[in-house]
Amino acid sequence: MLVKKVMVKLENVTKDFGEKKIIKGIDLEIYEGEFLTLLGPSGCGKTTILRTISGLEEVTTGKIYIDNEEVTNLPPQKRDVNTIFQNFALFNTMTVQKNIEFGLKMKKLSNEEIKKRTNNIIEMIQMQDFINAKPNQLSGGQQQRVALARGLVNKPKVLLLDEPLSSLDLKLRKKMGIELKEIQNKTEITFIYVTHDQDEALSMSDRIAIINNGVIEQIATPKEIYNNPKTLFVADFIGESNKFKASVMMIKNNEAIVAIDDLDLILTIPDNSYKIGESLVAILRPEQLKIATTEKNTFTVKCKESIYNGNYTKVIGKLNKTDVSFIIYDNEEITKNSEIKLKYNPKDFIIVRSK
Repeated sequence: MLVKKVMVKLENVTKDFGEKKIIKGIDLEIYEGEFLTLLGPSGCGKTTILRTISGLEEVTTGKIYIDNEEVTNLPPQKRDVNTIFQNFALFNTMTVQKNIEFGLKMKKLSNEEIKKRTNNIIEMIQMQDFINAKPNQLSGGQQQRVALARGLVNKPKVLLLDEPLSSLDLKLRKKMGIELKEIQNKTEITFIYVTHDQDEALSMSDRIAIINNGVIEQIATPKEIYNNPKTLFVADFIGESNKFKASVMMIKNNEAIVAIDDLDLILTIPDNSYKIGESLVAILRPEQLKIATTEKNTFTVKCKESIYNGNYTKVIGKLNKTDVSFIIYDNEEITKNSEIKLKYNPKDFIIVRSK
């Protein structure tokens, strides 16, 4: 089995601002050549984690390693990382070429090496026709490419990206996200990407670390995060969730017997870590519910509203006191207050603790 090289390592890292604890004892390993995303709501601590790796913030306690070298107390310029910020921070008085060359000149590389690296990276980002343009003559997407090129041309061991697409419109953001992943694949540089946008995280990342209130709730591949969230917060934050109250009836043969109240359904969960009577939440994704053509594994909702989204319609119904969302992909009209029978597969349920 191939052992992955750890490029960035955080050991029990904490960060306090006065009495407020922003990062609460994080342990994290990021592999060489990996695209890892720190995902979470505003204020959860993800940007602070990024800034401690870059050296722009000192840790309160803990240690940080880059390529097996401890850098905890080193200043930013002594760490082999580059950071791309939300506002790109380009020099408006310099051309595209001079913006990209700037860091290489600061390193006092030879003119030949500067020219070689600059030409290579300009070709990679497909900006050959704009080398003499200044940032204010470029579109948002072009400015983002130049900022990326300036960060990559120094060949850092790690590139840190703090919501670099947030100022772009939705269509351009999706396009640039694809380009960003393609460039990362070509360069094989370790990317650590901060965002609160779940679609960006799911589409670009090799792994995602879900941050909540200064701790890592779960770290896994996008597919694992979506299909097997380990906590209610993760399930709620990634994608949409239909949540049903559930409880543990008994533990038998190292399995939990779980009752889902609204559905009069009993499930057997291969997990004996629960306690009898413990409150749980049973989750179904909207796309896992279908309009029923049979009677088995069904329940009926009363339609509250439908939201047309082009290639599909999202419908919100009511089951007792529980809102239930589902997706339809045809042109069938759903009228308000109509009753709709939905089918589910018991194997699709995700069971998490209520807290």
